Amino acid sequence: MKVSVILPTKNEEKAIGAILKRCKEALKNHDYELIVVDNSTDRTPDIAEEFGARVIRNVEGYGKAYIEGLRAAEGEVVVMLDADGTYDPLEIPKLIEPIVSNKADIVIGSRFLGEIKHGAMNPVHRLGNRLLTKLTNFFFKTSFSDVHSGMRAARKESIDSLKLSCEGMEFATEMLAKAWKMGLRVVEVPITYHPRKGDSKLRTFRDGWRHLRLMLLLSPTHLFLIPAMLMLLAGVLLILYVMLFEPIRTHSLVLASMLVMIGTQTFFFGVSSKIYSAKIGLAEEDRFVRFFRRYSILEEGLVLGIALVIAGFILGYAILSAWIGAGYGELNALNYAILSFLMVAVGLQVVFSTFFISSLWIE
Repeated sequence: MKVSVILPTKNEEKAIGAILKRCKEALKNHDYELIVVDNSTDRTPDIAEEFGARVIRNVEGYGKAYIEGLRAAEGEVVVMLDADGTYDPLEIPKLIEPIVSNKADIVIGSRFLGEIKHGAMNPVHRLGNRLLTKLTNFFFKTSFSDVHSGMRAARKESIDSLKLSCEGMEFATEMLAKAWKMGLRVVEVPITYHPRKGDSKLRTFRDGWRHLRLMLLLSPTHLFLIPAMLMLLAGVLLILYVMLFEPIRTHSLVLASMLVMIGTQTFFFGVSSKIYSAKIGLAEEDRFVRFFRRYSILEEGLVLGIALVIAGFILGYAILSAWIGAGYGELNALNYAILSFLMVAVGLQVVFSTFFISSLWIE
């Protein structure tokens, strides 16, 4: 199997020569190619060409570099490797062995299963890696130890099937999230992490947020549905409490109405997101998605939404009639007026949201 090694570079002239030399040593028993995807202002691309690498110039962004490198790769196996000296290319054979032996589709070199040399990772980055890995495992029900490792290998046809698109550092998370959702075999092998040569390109909080942002976008249940159900439950319970036990607490009813309206809209955002994810292949069609995919969901949504609107108007009409009957004087029915507006607003949300959900299934 031919091996394509892809190295994204930006001003790595201190390390690139030694890295490429060790890549050649590691792959001397394989058919291989070295691809350097560069965005440097120093001699990095020239040094890479001197060592026989194919250089793709002027590509900005960590993820974008890998996307371009994967597009150019000709091997059946691709190896992704940072070119700053933190990962040892001599460990490449250990990385590609599970793929060659057909035990895995993607292999992650885990620093936390292996060894992190003194000074290679500062305490903040160590904590951040641990925390984001735990969040990834929580969101996607995985069991990785190091989701942000910069040393990976993959079967070319498998990684092409993921249709990766993130152009920043969150590319690493996107790969594993999509691989899990598509049922690819992902394994980890222990590697050694060394102190880098040259200046770090990592921006701790910006890059950490980009990883977290992507995880939330790929997990609509945690981003939308769980908060929506909590808001709806709190709103409904608060409405019942006010109407049954504390009718003078109008401000509490306003809060409850806000929770119900926001919860309803967030719920339909979650439904739409899960349907869209299933449609483009990022998630399987579970029972929840199949329920909202039914042909009759539009009619059912219209019936429910219109019923709420009509009920709201009936209640509003009753309040108006009572006010007229009282000679347009003071009328203590503000709570019922709030409920009237709430039913109309939620009813309209249901009507328009079910129209939108049904449109998602039109080819």
